[in-house]
This record gives sequence, structure tokens and C-alpha cells, in this order.
Amino acid sequence: MKLCAGQYKYLLTVYELSKTLKTVRSVDIANSLSVTRPSVSKMLKCMSRLELIKPDYASSVVLTDLGKETAKNLSVNFNTINIFFTEILKLDERSAYEQSILFLASFPESTVEKLSAITRNTIKKRHKSLLENKI
Repeated sequence: MKLCAGQYKYLLTVYELSKTLKTVRSVDIANSLSVTRPSVSKMLKCMSRLELIKPDYASSVVLTDLGKETAKNLSVNFNTINIFFTEILKLDERSAYEQSILFLASFPESTVEKLSAITRNTIKKRHKSLLENKI
């Protein structure tokens, strides 16, 4: 499923918040993303239509099975791409976050997977080299 950058942000945010909060509310999402509650409401409506969250999101936001699976896969790719932007390109944290989201939303899944693989291999080599230099 191809999502826009805003949908990626919201889905990742709901996913991450649901790991730490018993109940995810729209105000939690608004605070986390520094957006207005009406903006959250509009995006939640869209995410409900995409069947990523359960339709009754007025009191709490709950990911559907599709939403959980999509968010889990997105989270793995996001984390790897974010490492590319922070550790390899040396972008600041905020810029790396924004660029990672835009990259995921703009590029085909095959390109995301290739960059993720290259990033993982590069990081492994760096860590291996660091360990060898310590011995």
C-alpha cells in the first residue's frame, strides 16, 4: 500500500505511541506531531477509510491488523533509512526524520529495500571495523 508522507507520519506515530501508551488519543497524536486536533481528526478519518485504524477513533485510536502490519514494516524501513540520513549523510535529527518520511513516500518499495540493504551492510562493516580496531 502506497501512502503519502503525511499518512506515513501519522501511522508511525500511532504505532510508536501504542507501544508506550495504554490508550492512544487524538490529543496524544496532535502533541507528538505538533499539529492541531482538527488536522489529526481529518487524517484519522482518511486512515479509517484505508482500514489502517478502527472506525471508532473518537475515544481511542486503535490500529487494525492491516494497520499494525503496515506500520511494523514501515517502522523497520523508516529506522534503516533514518540511519542512512543521520549516520551516512550526517543530517541533523529533524532533517533526517523529514527526509526519511519523504523518501519512503516518494520512492518505489524496491528502491527503499535496496537502500535499506546497502545501509545495513555499511553499518555492519563500520561496526566490524570499529571492533577490530579495539582489539
